[in-house]
Amino acid sequence: MSEKKSGDLTGMSAQQAGEYAMNNDLGASFADAEVARERRPAEMVTALRIDLDVQRELEAAAAARGVGASTLMRQIIEDWVAAHREAPAPDQIGELVRYLDAARRVAALLAQHGLAA
Repeated sequence: MSEKKSGDLTGMSAQQAGEYAMNNDLGASFADAEVARERRPAEMVTALRIDLDVQRELEAAAAARGVGASTLMRQIIEDWVAAHREAPAPDQIGELVRYLDAARRVAALLAQHGLAA
């Protein structure tokens, strides 16, 4: 192994670096080392209540992709948020009118078939 500056593991194989670390005092290397911190976005753990059947499907889909179920759920949610980030807020009154109209039509059909309460 070529002589390197004390504590310099750059360019060494894992085997060489391991041997060097076992046979040398690395204290000076740590004393002179700079801590490089990568800034990561803040994260939050959230509980999610879902049916067991859906959970099983998520776990199977996640396993097929080689990730955990929580990772797959996070990816799905992140994709949905990104896709809807620029979308205008929903028209809640319009949504309510559509739901009420659909309920009225179902009630009318049930009444026609004698199934209304």
